[in-house]
Amino acid sequence: MAPLVANYYLTYRCNARCHFCDIWALEPPHEASFETIKQNLQDLRRLGVKYVDFTGGEPLLRADVAQIYTEAKQQGFQTSMTTNTILYPKKAKEIQGLVDFLNFSLDGGDAETHDQSRGVRIFDTLVESVKLAHSLGEHPVLNHTVTAQNYERIGEVGELGLQLGARVWLNPAFTAHSNYNDKKNPTPDMVAAIEAAAKKFNNVGYNKAALAFIEAGGNDTKNPRCKAVDAVIAISPDDKLLLPCYHFAQTGVPIEGRLYELYRQNEVVEEYRQSQGKLSVCEGCTVWCYLIPSFFKGVDKYWWLNQITYAGEFLARKRFLQRV
Repeated sequence: MAPLVANYYLTYRCNARCHFCDIWALEPPHEASFETIKQNLQDLRRLGVKYVDFTGGEPLLRADVAQIYTEAKQQGFQTSMTTNTILYPKKAKEIQGLVDFLNFSLDGGDAETHDQSRGVRIFDTLVESVKLAHSLGEHPVLNHTVTAQNYERIGEVGELGLQLGARVWLNPAFTAHSNYNDKKNPTPDMVAAIEAAAKKFNNVGYNKAALAFIEAGGNDTKNPRCKAVDAVIAISPDDKLLLPCYHFAQTGVPIEGRLYELYRQNEVVEEYRQSQGKLSVCEGCTVWCYLIPSFFKGVDKYWWLNQITYAGEFLARKRFLQRV
């Protein structure tokens, strides 16, 4: 079966200083040229990928970001972007109509909470960005990471979303970011808070499969559910195929214009395909950006919960947009 998603890291540079993320502190590698990215997109199409999440770092720091998205759309991909919004007011018209799933990161329902988490003063820019996006016919979703520090205040985020006429998506903190929480997985109180918020607010959603998987303790290396290599292709800014995934990458294979051949025929890739979800770093993993695509591979309760989530979210967004 073909991989479903490409997580394409355009840059590791970031203009925020989030307390839960260290990517902004990394020494940024050389970034691939547009021509290299274009070639990789062509190979991703040959491999059967339908959806490309251009990510980072902060993807809007790429000067050629609009050109990259234009190429992706011309090749027939569905696209997504998650941005901290610092540069969105400047770049909004350049990327108008090019991003199918536009996500704005939100860490709190007020300026003090959001800005403290982000390490820079950007709450007002976030609010401005939502209004600007709406004026351009875009419908951004507010991505809210639920942590041990903020789960009791999810309601404030839901209220802000209603005020701004925006959907809110709740993402439980995952284990790759160990300083979210002393424990690997959300506590029962956090789970209850997520479920309660989704019931109370008609603009709030979450992935039922991801939450159930987290509650169950995450990936079990003896009976792995993760299909990171089969479901997702992760590409670094310096043109490497990251294996088995970005968050727990054990190696990066230089692509050098041969992504199609690498993914299908390379011995190293095949080795990681056989060991996906079975490595020691995979034990207890709850990194939903690889697990959710994995849930499409193989029918079980997580497959069903994933299907229910996306069917429900499609209808919920449609109804919500009709109201605003």
